[in-house]
Amino acid sequence: MALDQGVSSLPQPLVRPTPAPRRRRSARLNALAEGLGTLLLRYWAHGVTALLGSIVLLAVSVPFLFYFGLDSVARPIYFALHLICAQIPSHSFYIFGHPLGMCERNFSIYASMFVGSLAFVLSKRRLPGIPWWLWAVTLLPIALDGFTQMFGWRESTPLLRVLTGTIFGLGNVLFVLPLIERNLVVTPQMTAAVQLRQALASQSWAAPAPAALGLDSAPSPVNASAAPPSGMASTEVSRPTVPLSQPDAQ
Repeated sequence: MALDQGVSSLPQPLVRPTPAPRRRRSARLNALAEGLGTLLLRYWAHGVTALLGSIVLLAVSVPFLFYFGLDSVARPIYFALHLICAQIPSHSFYIFGHPLGMCERNFSIYASMFVGSLAFVLSKRRLPGIPWWLWAVTLLPIALDGFTQMFGWRESTPLLRVLTGTIFGLGNVLFVLPLIERNLVVTPQMTAAVQLRQALASQSWAAPAPAALGLDSAPSPVNASAAPPSGMASTEVSRPTVPLSQPDAQ
């Protein structure tokens, strides 16, 4: 028991707090991530509209670039658009004797999706959506026109390709975008929480001094030669002194 009391009375190592710069950096990263998330929630429809508009613009720019002799620019764009379109020459529109970057049907799909998403953004994302069964109905014209042509039963016309592609594109936009908007809603509580975290991250957090934590300064190293604490029994064992026997007198 005395040994345990002596060990417990020895000074314990200090637990140093997390440095203030590290905490500030972590708080700022969290605030930045939440700010980006809120930004995406607010402007996701603008991003979709910009992406669709860029695809349509690139498809239209291909024949103009070829016409002005900018083949080194037009060819990479044309080959990149091949990832989303078969680019069949007989099914494409021509400007100045050069085809668009996409065929008639795909160009109508992306152009109508761009127009529909632009209308959705301009309406402040209040454009009502269509039910799922009506969206399924918009798939029927393009399916009938495409499959009957694919199996060789009939040959489609440019007008049918444009009409079926436009119906399909508008149906996708009117069904998908309002559905996303209904599931991604930025509440006032979310905005207030992000603003609070940003305000906390902008403050300078100083690390508390050891005295503020109720701790004294660093203790002096323990002297190994010091006497053991009170209450600890000495471990040395005293040996009895044996007197030397005197020789017998002759």
